[in-house]
Amino acid sequence: MIIGMRGHDFGKLEPSVLAKEIAKNGFAATQLAFIKAFPESEENYLTEDGLKEVRKIFADEGLKVPVMGCYVSASDADPAVLEKAKARFSRFLECSILLGAGCVGTETTPFTFPESEREAAYQRLLDFTKSAVETAKKCGAIVGIEPVARHTLNTPELTLRLLNDVNDPHLNVILDTANLLTPTTCDPEIQMDLLDRSLRYFGDKVCALHVKDGFFNDEGKWQNRPLGEGVMDWEHLFPRLNAKLGHLCALRENVWPGYAAEECKIMKRWAEL
Repeated sequence: MIIGMRGHDFGKLEPSVLAKEIAKNGFAATQLAFIKAFPESEENYLTEDGLKEVRKIFADEGLKVPVMGCYVSASDADPAVLEKAKARFSRFLECSILLGAGCVGTETTPFTFPESEREAAYQRLLDFTKSAVETAKKCGAIVGIEPVARHTLNTPELTLRLLNDVNDPHLNVILDTANLLTPTTCDPEIQMDLLDRSLRYFGDKVCALHVKDGFFNDEGKWQNRPLGEGVMDWEHLFPRLNAKLGHLCALRENVWPGYAAEECKIMKRWAEL
């Protein structure tokens, strides 16, 4: 298992400074979202020379970039917003090749409607995903879709449906087990069931892993915590992931301030259990 972290958890830093900071804390990979990780406008980096320079900076520190983050509303109810999302994501897919990123990743829009509208939202997501995959096929990139319990793509079963409906090797999944939880599905047995279903349905389509810890507060909102201090049963989940997907990068999300090196060690220990 390759242990990494999300770049912008250290705030906005110049690429060379950020790469050294990530490597110094023991990580071997990072997820890069230029708009959140770097101090200058992302447009300054999304050029051929800029992308090649960023790629070299991180490679020189021994860091892989399994995910290039692209923040879009992939099932937005506003047609104009959805078209802009398609265009932005397509551009990032093309940029990801020069960056050397394993995939371009996105979530799928918070779902704030009655459940009766889930199908309509799913159809918008399917339209977005098919468009993204067409671009990915042309440039040789990978689309990384991340299911989240509170978003349009909210379950392992719906994720499998999307994979089947698109049916293309350029569509992969970013798996974050914590993101599949709800305030009523935090028990360790349920966590393992969610993971097992995900591995059974699309384990061969997972391109990167996210790792976070925390808890749901009294309002049902997720609150981040240091690894090992939340509801996640990583001591059992992580070895299962390592056994099935040990060739992938596991990326720590929401690194606890000041704990980066320690959390890297914790993840490496879990991978050895």
